[in-house]
Amino acid sequence: MFENNLILNNTNLQEVEVQEQDSENYTLIEINARKYAIKTKDVLEIVKVVELDYSHQMPSYVLGIIQFEQNPIGVIDLREVFKKERIIYDLSAKIIVLKAGEIYTSIICDKVYDIKKLNPKNIKEIPYQQEANFFDGLYSKNDENVYILNIENILNYTKRNADEFQNQDNKLKYIVDDETSREILKSRKDFLAKVAFDVQNQTALYDSGVSFSINDVKYYINMASVKEFYKVNNSKFIKVPNTKDFIYGLVNIKGEYITVLDLRRFLNSDKTELKEKSTIIILNSEEFKLGILADEICESMDVDFNEIIQNRLHNQEDNKMMEFVKDNEIYQVLDVEKLFQDERLAIA
Repeated sequence: MFENNLILNNTNLQEVEVQEQDSENYTLIEINARKYAIKTKDVLEIVKVVELDYSHQMPSYVLGIIQFEQNPIGVIDLREVFKKERIIYDLSAKIIVLKAGEIYTSIICDKVYDIKKLNPKNIKEIPYQQEANFFDGLYSKNDENVYILNIENILNYTKRNADEFQNQDNKLKYIVDDETSREILKSRKDFLAKVAFDVQNQTALYDSGVSFSINDVKYYINMASVKEFYKVNNSKFIKVPNTKDFIYGLVNIKGEYITVLDLRRFLNSDKTELKEKSTIIILNSEEFKLGILADEICESMDVDFNEIIQNRLHNQEDNKMMEFVKDNEIYQVLDVEKLFQDERLAIA
């Protein structure tokens, strides 16, 4: 791993103190006008609702089956688990693919509206919880109340109480079923299958994410690719001699050395200058400890993935970044998987 090489080849590096951040990144969602949160590190993918598969003897809390990377995964309707009135989900609904412990699952929600770092001091225990303990606590600050979901406990509860969730009508659907919607849902499903099948060109399904800026250029990164954000003013960089000029340096975050990539320099432009709002975007990877340097985190946003797909198919033979236009602004799409595979990083 290139970040390990940096450390091993520079034994005289002095460790610097960095302000400890106990906060953790959460993906915030909404169901039935109530706000919930899931640890972002457990989120594998966020996609718009697609055409689902159905099987016989499917429990009522499973809305249907989604094929994710050629694996069937049940889509849990938390409205049924929480004993709330169920609805017919429209095209704006989102499916969140998760890894709960060693189990892959997914849930459907009305919308994904933010990715946010929550301070544990503002997360309180919920009194009088049911035996299931669906929640790890309640985040409360500035009149905002967010329930922290415990997906493992939800899955365990549904297994222990399977008799409660007998599907009375296997043909009952809770997804929009008009002709136009069916065509859109099917096209999304076909695209998801194509991405999973085409391993060499496999790219995450860009949908919900965050935008950031570097030297007045706007970039977009899928929310599932982000582990956390870290303000540069909380950090001190260790400059590493004899490394590529796009390596800004090392930073110690929570006892781990993170290699910080100057993306602007990596893309053959000038070196990034630190600013008041400069932020390190730490990428979500078990293999690499890598962050990228951004001038500013701009906003959470949803993207029409069809625009990105079209651009990708036209440009897949060259080395250009994908792009799309939203609100008359051009965004460059950061493909994290492609970034990790770049040989320049392997020898940095």
